Amino acid sequence: MHPLLCELFDPDTPPARVLEIREQIAACPHCFGRLESEQAVRDLVRDCCGEARAPEPLRERIIASITSVSYTEIRYN
Repeated sequence: MHPLLCELFDPDTPPARVLEIREQIAACPHCFGRLESEQAVRDLVRDCCGEARAPEPLRERIIASITSVSYTEIRYN
């Protein structure tokens, strides 16, 4: 569900794909509830913060932390 919401709110998602995602979400009451909650949070943030954007270095660190993968290898002998 979360990947669909991310894709839905991504401004680069093509309109046809947005429509497809909205149709999928509309068919699932739980998913629709999640969409409404996500939209409410986004609306609150927009209303409170306006068009404020995080400084570019912060945005880069956040994106790097989201896209990086780390793991710990544990070996048992």
